[in-house]
Amino acid sequence: MITGIDHIVIAAHSLERAIETYRNLGFTVVEGGKHPYGSYNALIGFADGSYIELLSFYEASPAHPWWALLQERGGGLIDFCLATDDIRSDLAAFRSHGVDCGELTEGGRARPDGYEVRWINNKVGGEWQGLIPFIIEDVTPRDQRLPGEREHANGVTGIQTLSLATADVARYADVMSAVIGADAEAATDVAARASGVCIDAGGHRLAYLAPDRDDGPLAAHLAANRAAPFSVSFRTAAEARRFGPAETEGVRIELV
Repeated sequence: MITGIDHIVIAAHSLERAIETYRNLGFTVVEGGKHPYGSYNALIGFADGSYIELLSFYEASPAHPWWALLQERGGGLIDFCLATDDIRSDLAAFRSHGVDCGELTEGGRARPDGYEVRWINNKVGGEWQGLIPFIIEDVTPRDQRLPGEREHANGVTGIQTLSLATADVARYADVMSAVIGADAEAATDVAARASGVCIDAGGHRLAYLAPDRDDGPLAAHLAANRAAPFSVSFRTAAEARRFGPAETEGVRIELV
């Protein structure tokens, strides 16, 4: 069963610069550790149990699915992951709707303190990548994968909505609605000049949006990138703010 957004992935050419950027935005950023396949990360944990993964590469890794995305797009919000307590059943559900899910593999990373975090996950390929999440189930305790520091100077407490840009809302939203078991509701993003549907995922929201106009921000995003995550909003107990891609390593962020 899907339990909510586990994390979102923001790729950057320089992890050190991304860490500095997000600290300057008021987030508490902690080192995550190295993966054995060329990538390493830093993490921003939230009170709602979700987190941001800031990811880069410490060595060339052309076999890694995110390596090419980083080179092609220059970074930004490239993927997202949903947590599940029954990964095999949820994987089968995605496959039954034709999603290219990949096989389950065991992943892991060594934290800076030497603790080896382990999990099981898949990768989503082809036209589904970035619009249909990969899913994850922990082998070691989940709290060991997440950063313990979850308070932020900007007051952020968790993810509210992840917006996804596509010219074919129904195709992707129908899959997510069926797998999660939640009805899709009409959604509009006036600032993005886009509309579509919104689906509840364990207290978080996934908004699948298509452009209403050819001259809007979401239309420009689709023209410059393949269909992919567009923006993310976070719940905050402090001041509502909006940050553009130039301020955030390529991500549209809103604190609400």
